[in-house]
Amino acid sequence: MTKTSADTQIQYLRSNNFLRTWTERECSICEIEGVTLSSDRAPPEVAHRPTALIADRSDKEVPARPGKGPQDPYLNTFNATVRAADAASNFSAWLKNPLPAPKPRPAPVPPINNTKKVPPFDIQDVPKAMRKLNMPISAKLQERWFAGQANYSRSHKDLQAEIDQFGKRYDPSMVDTTTVTMAWALNFTRAKSAYDVLLKDEIRNPAALKGLRTLLAPYKTALTVDAWKLAGADFLKFHREFQFQRMDVNKSWGDRISSFLIRSLSARGVPDDLTGALGAFNFYAAVQYARIEPSKAGPVGVVTHFSIYVRDPYEVSDEQYLGHWSVAHVAVVPAHQLAGGGGWLNYPVAEGNVYARDSVLYPVTNKDYRDWRNRHNQGGDFMIYTDRMSVRIDPPIRVRL
Repeated sequence: MTKTSADTQIQYLRSNNFLRTWTERECSICEIEGVTLSSDRAPPEVAHRPTALIADRSDKEVPARPGKGPQDPYLNTFNATVRAADAASNFSAWLKNPLPAPKPRPAPVPPINNTKKVPPFDIQDVPKAMRKLNMPISAKLQERWFAGQANYSRSHKDLQAEIDQFGKRYDPSMVDTTTVTMAWALNFTRAKSAYDVLLKDEIRNPAALKGLRTLLAPYKTALTVDAWKLAGADFLKFHREFQFQRMDVNKSWGDRISSFLIRSLSARGVPDDLTGALGAFNFYAAVQYARIEPSKAGPVGVVTHFSIYVRDPYEVSDEQYLGHWSVAHVAVVPAHQLAGGGGWLNYPVAEGNVYARDSVLYPVTNKDYRDWRNRHNQGGDFMIYTDRMSVRIDPPIRVRL
């Protein structure tokens, strides 16, 4: 393959699946004539379909949200990786300064032999690479998205309310309560640490106590409060009416970068399945059981049990770069390369013989998933809930109502 000029050489990080590490590489980022990420493969059979399909279906593309809420739960790590791999100081400088104007695109590089074809890579192959990176839950969630009927929210507010593109409440088929569990999440050290802080400190701080007082006030004439029963076993209603405190896990850019650097530079490991599946997420605390005790000064709510759980949207509304992918690897481009190269995220990474299997890695973004959804009328954004972990609090928390 003919190389582009020297100023188009770029460093990037490619996964080493055997050693579970990143390997630094350098090659040309180039446009290969006729070679793009494919979305031609027929979609999988729909496994998650609303029980009553709406006749006036609209397939208008969801615009990027001007104000970001929860980040895209799958592969947030690779967006963080782009920034983290350059090291903290370079990242800070890059973040504070606008990107320079894009350089002119290099001329397309034609294949050496027009009788040969570069092995295609279809967007539906990304979960296969995830499994090779030891990210099985991440892969399962993405496969669920592909196998879902087209579903999305038109705004961040609608997403939080689980309102779809037709203005209707998400169908139960677009709510996943089984794939991600609390036990699985707590296997990861940073998640367990956040969970412990939530139970030790955050559920008794002034803001939490104020929240408890507000949500228990309507029940001050009751004897007991069984929150799940009162919510009618509706998780969204339970979350809205009885959740009072939360704890972030990898929520800020700094936390996410720190997490990646620790894993990459000390353990020299590729991102783990927790980050691939949920990215930045919250543990939520909600009242499970309480009793109301009379007193001369007025009723007192006594909370004896809490429910701890994760609620996180799996959606593709923004413009995130998700890495360069092949059937067996993922590569990410460090921040300084992005700043210096302008539009290089639009080009494949070509390493060695472009006709060899797994030689070309293709850039993938959330827009590619939206384009796939528009083409195939599949691709269902959905809400993730874990199970509710019951925690007994000793001593109970008492709030005057």
